Amino acid sequence: MARRPRFRTTLTALRREGASERGSQTVEALIVLPILFGVFFVIVQGAVWLHAGNIAQAAASSAYNAARLYDAVAADGVAAGTASAQQTGTVLDGAVVVVDRTMTTVTVTVTGTAPTLVPGWDTQVERTVSGPVERWIAP
Repeated sequence: MARRPRFRTTLTALRREGASERGSQTVEALIVLPILFGVFFVIVQGAVWLHAGNIAQAAASSAYNAARLYDAVAADGVAAGTASAQQTGTVLDGAVVVVDRTMTTVTVTVTGTAPTLVPGWDTQVERTVSGPVERWIAP
């Protein structure tokens, strides 16, 4: 019967004891945790951006409803849209409300930026609402 080499016996014994996997959990954590944190921050950033878009939409609708009235002017829409955008705090930062009122239509555009958690992500938000002006037509 042939003798087994000594180093093979030692390797087999180490494998049986689990010594070859020593430190593997640390390496796995170093690889997986940054990826999980990155995915988490991207999801949260997307939710904040969508929320800022909803606030911009609400501000544009509020400005449109104020500017479309029979005796209203564009400044009424700007005031209503700005008040609506600022009411929510800092979710829509630097909100700018632009109202274009003609004889038949009103177009409102609200732009601003959402807070950012992910560096380099463009968080510009723009929403536009357009519709008819309230008119009185003689019978």
